[in-house]
Amino acid sequence: ENSNLIYGLKPLLRFRGPAMAKGQAQGPAEEDAEVPEQKAGFEVWERRLWSKGSSVVAGTDEAGRGPLAGPVVAAAFAVLKEDDEVLELMGRVNDSKQMSEKQREEVFRELTDGKFEGRTVWAISEASSTEIDKLNILQASLGAMARAVQALKVRPDHVLVDGCNRPPDLLPLGERWTRGSKKDIEAERNQSKLSMWFKPLPKADQSKTEEELPWRPKKVEAVIEGDGLVPSISAASILAKVHRDRQMEKLHETYPAYGFNLHKGYGTEGHMEAISKHGVCPEHRRSFKPIRQILDNSTVSDAGKLPEHESQTPSPSSKRNDESPAVASMLSVAGKAEAVETPCKRQSQKRGPPRAARTQAARREDGKSEAKGCADAGDATAKAPKRSKRGER
Repeated sequence: ENSNLIYGLKPLLRFRGPAMAKGQAQGPAEEDAEVPEQKAGFEVWERRLWSKGSSVVAGTDEAGRGPLAGPVVAAAFAVLKEDDEVLELMGRVNDSKQMSEKQREEVFRELTDGKFEGRTVWAISEASSTEIDKLNILQASLGAMARAVQALKVRPDHVLVDGCNRPPDLLPLGERWTRGSKKDIEAERNQSKLSMWFKPLPKADQSKTEEELPWRPKKVEAVIEGDGLVPSISAASILAKVHRDRQMEKLHETYPAYGFNLHKGYGTEGHMEAISKHGVCPEHRRSFKPIRQILDNSTVSDAGKLPEHESQTPSPSSKRNDESPAVASMLSVAGKAEAVETPCKRQSQKRGPPRAARTQAARREDGKSEAKGCADAGDATAKAPKRSKRGER
């Protein structure tokens, strides 16, 4: 019976696995995605979530994760009131990568037009190259998306994020923000079932922490390739892309040698040639491998460069002659310093040699005088007349 029960549960477990195919959403582990695969449009996403009680549904996306220079830009967009003009606008949005530059500019002007104020809401945020190097490109991108959502004038109940990761700053403490494996999701689901048998932590212990945290939406979902499926995410991608392109054109005015207005910071052949010729500028992302390798190679080459006369090992006889001018100047100054008569030197000359030196000199003099005395005594003995034994008697 147990084996039949286990085998009977296997199809159910497979069905309840992580819905991370194209067009499906990833949210908390205990909730299953209900979005059919490869379904797109306003009816499938925004209206469906409105019907389930979410009054404001926002989409967020980023632009500029791949370039070697410049910021990564994120945007958030939400529809507040649905009318014919808004629906016509949302019908024109698409994945920014599938649109020409002219089309993106036209739709950007429409999305940011003041006539839609009160009917739509949008916000843009950036993460600088310094922040990217400090955190990493993934965390900087997710942080920028979180800031864009938090900057919306009207706070959304439900946030749809492009990709497979959710911004940690929009999630409750301890909730997993990465995609995770099937095993991780199943473990979280089982843990949530077991939690009903245990008492939760007292609310008093969590109230202070919750108050210190910024606002968070009720629900955050990650949608694979959402920029081509969810209209709100598509609008956010256009806002982020056009804003970043304009920022790179401004950087071109500051650093014209790199051609940021042409390649927008991506690692094209012309960009790499400009870096090899002019070096790295402050807007380059030093944590990215191509830039890091260039910096490492330049450091090694600079450290290995020696003047031509120093690259050869000098012989002992010519070592002093091969000294650099700076070293020769230091030696000259040191020699002059030794020749200067200081008060300390004059005082030491008056006092004579040190005590140890005087003691050794005195011992040498005593030894000489003693030896001289012995020699004189020997000479006197040799010169004295010899007495006969009779005379002694």
